[in-house]
Amino acid sequence: MIVNENKAHQSLSLHKGWNTLLEAASISLGLNDSLETSNKPAAHQDRYHLFDIRKKLYRLFEHSQDRYLPIKIAERVNPLTFGSYSLTLWTAPDLETLLKLAAKYSAVISAPIRLRYHTTPQGDAELWVVNNEPLYKETHISYMGATLFIVTFSKILKEITANDKLKIQIQMVLNYFDDSAQKEYELRTKIKITTGHPIRKICIPKRHLYQSLPSSEPDIHFTALSLLRKEAEKIEKDDLILKIYNVLGETDCLFNLTGKGLAAKLNMNIRTLNRHLSNYHTSYRGVVEKYKMERALYLLENTDENMTEITYQLGFTDLSTFSRAFKRWTGQSPTNIRTNKTFKLEI
Repeated sequence: MIVNENKAHQSLSLHKGWNTLLEAASISLGLNDSLETSNKPAAHQDRYHLFDIRKKLYRLFEHSQDRYLPIKIAERVNPLTFGSYSLTLWTAPDLETLLKLAAKYSAVISAPIRLRYHTTPQGDAELWVVNNEPLYKETHISYMGATLFIVTFSKILKEITANDKLKIQIQMVLNYFDDSAQKEYELRTKIKITTGHPIRKICIPKRHLYQSLPSSEPDIHFTALSLLRKEAEKIEKDDLILKIYNVLGETDCLFNLTGKGLAAKLNMNIRTLNRHLSNYHTSYRGVVEKYKMERALYLLENTDENMTEITYQLGFTDLSTFSRAFKRWTGQSPTNIRTNKTFKLEI
C-alpha cells in the first residue's frame, strides 16, 4: 500500500528509505524473492505506509530468525538513504545543530515515530523517541521497529561524526532480549544500552555537542535544508496528532480540557475527531494520555516546578491521582523521576 495524499494516512507514513534498507537486507540474506512486493512507489512518491514496512520487517525477521537484524539493516544507511533529511544531517555544522534538525523534521523519515529534542539540567542532549501507538499496546514487532529506528539513527550519528570516542547511551523501556543479546548489541553498535526507563531516549554527553562535523558543507546544507522544510510542511499540514499536540502545548492548564473543547479548536466534533483518530489506531483519550506522560516527564526532569503545580497543569484533581496515573504510564513514581533528575551520563 503506497501512501498517497489521503489525509488519514499522513500520520502513518514512512520515508521510502526504510524500504530501501529492508530490500538491501533481504538481498544480502538471500531472501529477496520471498519478500519482494509488487507495491512499489511510483517515481514521484516517497512514502510507504507503516503497516507495509512493519509487515516486511516481520517477514524478514521470521525468515532470518536473527535478533541482530536491526543492526544489519542499519549498516547500509548513507547520506542519500532518506533524501534531504539524511543529507541535511550529514552536512550540518555541528552535532547540536544536527540533533535539533533531526528532531524538528523527524516526521519526514517517520511520521509514526518522532524525535523530540531536550537538554538535561547538566547540559547533555536527549532525543526522546516517541510513537503514536496507545500506551500499553506495544507488540514485539513494533518494538523491533522502534529498535531499528534507534539503531539506524545511532549509526547515522556514528558515521557523520567519524568519532570513535563519541559516547551514545540508549535508554529503553523494556528489553525483549536476554542479557547476552543486549551485551552483543552494545558490542556491535559501540553504544551503551540500559533498560527500565519510562521513555526511549538517545543520549549524548554535553562535551560532544559543539564539535565541528567532518562532513559539514554549508552550501549543500542550505540547499538540503530548504528541500527538507518543504517535505516536512507537506507531511505535517495534515497530521492530526501533531495538530492535537499543538493545541495541548498552547494550553497552560489541562484541568478544564474536554474532548468537545479540543475537537472544537480543530473545527470538528468529538465523534468526528475519534473517527479520524481510529484510522491511526488510537483515540482522543489515547493521544491526551501520551501527551500528559511526555509533559510530566519533561516537567519532572527539567524544571523545579513542585508536584502540586505539575499536577494542576496536567489536569489532575490531586497529587495521588496524578501519581497513580504516572505509575500506570511509566512503571515509576513521579517522586522517583524527580529524585533522579540530577543523573549525569556516565559514558
